[in-house]
Amino acid sequence: MRFHILLTFGIVVWSCSGSEDDPVPIPILFQQFTFHQDMNKLYYGVGVESKYEGQMLDSVMIHWYGTNRGNTADALTLFDDGSHGDIIMNDDLYGRKIPNDSTTIVNILGDDSGYVFMDYVAMYGTEIVTVSDSFKIGNIIPRIESIFVPDTIIRPADATVSLHLIKAEVYDADGLGTIKWVGFTSFHVEGDSMMNNGNYIYLHDDGSDVVLYEPNITSGDSIQGDGVYSFRIAVYGSGFTDPDFQTRAGTFNWRFLTQDLSNDYSEAVEHEIIIQ
Repeated sequence: MRFHILLTFGIVVWSCSGSEDDPVPIPILFQQFTFHQDMNKLYYGVGVESKYEGQMLDSVMIHWYGTNRGNTADALTLFDDGSHGDIIMNDDLYGRKIPNDSTTIVNILGDDSGYVFMDYVAMYGTEIVTVSDSFKIGNIIPRIESIFVPDTIIRPADATVSLHLIKAEVYDADGLGTIKWVGFTSFHVEGDSMMNNGNYIYLHDDGSDVVLYEPNITSGDSIQGDGVYSFRIAVYGSGFTDPDFQTRAGTFNWRFLTQDLSNDYSEAVEHEIIIQ
């Protein structure tokens, strides 16, 4: 059995045959890797020739090392039958998509924006061809760790205003300084319409040092720069008759998001709230 190893950072072909003939072109044509952070899934793909040195392709695998090539590799079979994350069957692009969790692999990815390492392996009868490769993960998307939102808000029965504190704790592997904004949209279920003209209601991590609305309304945030973003929602009592100072009653879906300075979004966190 002969082994061919191609290192993508420098083309090196190893063979135990000792032949002085010109090397046969490597049948592994290209490699792909994607970390789908929004779904927490890993995708591997590789284009291969169906025949090599007179022998048909038997199988394609990947040895996955995660963020350190010194790790013990996860061995994963890739497919070309339209299953397991492969997109198009019989197109000679072998792929696989797996969950990024310990039930599937040992070398899971966490909050790391460095490089990942893998070997793509194609087996042709007595021939085994390996391409060692690495990919840079790039920006890790921010995430919302938790939200503090009431399930029910009761409007005042008179012409007064009550303030209700809303909070969201966020995290970014590149540091809280990379958070661009945190906010939410509000959808009125019974009215089938967006509140605030569909615009985001922004939360603040300013320690309440900034007056947002006159005369002295601040965000209600406790500590500046701690990753907990806050805002006090004004709820108008049912005694107001001016349409500009009325809060609708009903069921609302609040959808929280955060965006970082790389313009990547977190996964959305949704919450249903009833205003009575």
